[in-house]
Amino acid sequence: MTKQELSIKIGNRIRQLRKQKNISQAELGRLCGRDKQHIELIENHKVSANTYTLYTIALALDIDLKELFNFKK
Repeated sequence: MTKQELSIKIGNRIRQLRKQKNISQAELGRLCGRDKQHIELIENHKVSANTYTLYTIALALDIDLKELFNFKK
């Protein structure tokens, strides 16, 4: 899997989990100390989130960090 493919899968997974919890991009951004635009960029595969950002997103979504990587091959 390439870095770009991983970024796409993680962005899609964040969007999926965020929507399951009925949280807007703006709310998720607020909860993890980022702005809506940054969350949008991650979900739309325009930027790769660093480890700390993924950690704060997982905390904001009230999930284990490993859940962000729970996608099918």
